[in-house]
Amino acid sequence: MTMQAPLAAADARLASGASRAVDLRMGPHELTADHTEAGDGRGPTPLELMTASLAACSAMSARSHLERDGDPGDIEVVATLDAGPPTLLYRRVLLAFRLDADEAHRLADALERTEVTMMLRPAFTIRTVIEHAGEPLV
Repeated sequence: MTMQAPLAAADARLASGASRAVDLRMGPHELTADHTEAGDGRGPTPLELMTASLAACSAMSARSHLERDGDPGDIEVVATLDAGPPTLLYRRVLLAFRLDADEAHRLADALERTEVTMMLRPAFTIRTVIEHAGEPLV
């Protein structure tokens, strides 16, 4: 069996007596994750890391999609996990500028094809709302 090159990798180390605070290493980056109810709140929870992954991937993809027409300016993505039932991920894309309806729909379609969205979709329903110039896309 041949192992292929991984898309991503992380190393988690939980020291003896460290409560639930886990030291994470992802390439040259280090981060601590924790369960605030069981730990001392030294870092985000695993579920917060998952929603952060969706938000980060979505923001980067939105920038790539929109910068074809020039600098799109600030892009903010807010991802939240609703325990349900059913368990849902909500993704709000906040743009400081107005898009025409066709471009907003193309952006929504592009967001449905991001790597993290496609990996999470088998386990979660993901609802996306794009707000531009303070108004949700209808």
